[in-house]
Amino acid sequence: MKKYNLLITIMVIAALNIAHSSFAQDANDTVAEVKIKALEEKLNSLEQKLEEKKQAAVTPADAVSTEKLNELEQRQKIIERQLEIEREAAATVKEALAKSQSELAELKKAQTQQATSTDASPEQITQLIDARLEAKKADFASPEWVKNMQIKGDFRYRFEGTDDESKSSDRNRSRIRARVGVYGKASDEFDYGFRMASGNNESPTSTNQDLGNSFSSKELWLDLAYFDYHPKSIPGLNVFGGKIKNPYYTVGNSDLMFDTDVNPEGIAVTYSKTINDKTDFFGAAGAFYVEERSTEAETSLWGFQGGIKHVFDKEQGNYVTLGGGYYDYGNLKGTTLSYPSTANFFGNTTSGGNFASDFDVVQGFAEYGFKYNDIPVKLFGDYAKNIASTTDKGTAYLAGATVGNNKKAGDWLFGYNYRDVEADSIVGVLAEATFGGGGTDVRGHKFSLGYQLSKNVNFTTSYMIAERTRNDVTADHNVLLADLVLKF
Repeated sequence: MKKYNLLITIMVIAALNIAHSSFAQDANDTVAEVKIKALEEKLNSLEQKLEEKKQAAVTPADAVSTEKLNELEQRQKIIERQLEIEREAAATVKEALAKSQSELAELKKAQTQQATSTDASPEQITQLIDARLEAKKADFASPEWVKNMQIKGDFRYRFEGTDDESKSSDRNRSRIRARVGVYGKASDEFDYGFRMASGNNESPTSTNQDLGNSFSSKELWLDLAYFDYHPKSIPGLNVFGGKIKNPYYTVGNSDLMFDTDVNPEGIAVTYSKTINDKTDFFGAAGAFYVEERSTEAETSLWGFQGGIKHVFDKEQGNYVTLGGGYYDYGNLKGTTLSYPSTANFFGNTTSGGNFASDFDVVQGFAEYGFKYNDIPVKLFGDYAKNIASTTDKGTAYLAGATVGNNKKAGDWLFGYNYRDVEADSIVGVLAEATFGGGGTDVRGHKFSLGYQLSKNVNFTTSYMIAERTRNDVTADHNVLLADLVLKF
């Protein structure tokens, strides 16, 4: 639209210039003609009066004296001088008129050239404007790597109140989480990502930073650093390497297998494919470093997962997701992990200060979604069994539901789940860090209610009612959370 406004403006200016030139020429011609005609009439009148006076001066019947005749001659000379002045003035006017006509001719010539130069079609003018705009853009163009880069992050302010029966007093604290990342496109088939995050320490399950400690400065940690290879020849395939986001699918709000802050380190492959218009397949496989040792065998994680999602009715949000996985932790039994530095196994059974069991975990999960009065509802379950456990405490499960969503301002989301995580079902150091104080050998309920304040601002409150067993002693461990989250 702006281009056509410019075109109309050019045409209007050209029309006004032509009209002004024509008007100026006509006005100058009229003024000159009137003035010359008036001068000619005055000259004729003066000549006629002079002739009459001469005739009167020489008529014998009047018997005019010599004195009277001299007076008439003087008056004649005055009139002749006036006539001469008027003729000179007329010549000056004619000269000015000729100059004006010459200037007008030059103006017409210039106008003709201008009209010729702008005598182009709207398409040609549009192309000319586009070319000039592109030329101007090139002067201020950013490098390609800048154009292909995004900065994203989030900030969370949390109030956390903990009622731990095993402690002499409750604990209330404010905590923040800050994460900022740079994500970009290195080529048509390679992407990259880097993210920094806050945290009290190098915990793999928490980026929370407690407020306090005399206003001291807070630390930042490298939270993500990876490449993402997605070959055009194999649509749906992604190969990740580095410190990456968890590639495994989770149902509902389940955090049974891993805390949501866990970002594994190594290589992973994900693949998705549409089988038909109602069924999709997804899968993931990863080889990760859990503990690198210079002299002993390393502890690794080899994980495989696959599943399908079948949609019964897209309009009604009616679907089912089914899947399973296998996670093999190599060389964990009889060893320890460098994090934490203290001998904390987060609920896993120990023997001689080392892990008493290996962990070969079989997983199964399901989710069913539908709408009730246009409100999305999800029912889900997650199950894990450590088939390498040396104890009878190798099973974990979680079942829950969500109602609503958090997509736009005014949306709300209610969530509930119940879990029972036995001591040797999963690796405790990677388990959910807040429920029951973190780790395994916990069981209980979690309630949550979220409200979307605006597109990028959410408020959620959660309450966890749990029992926690440590050293054969079971105690209540309840936690209240209030989170304000801002995304950018």
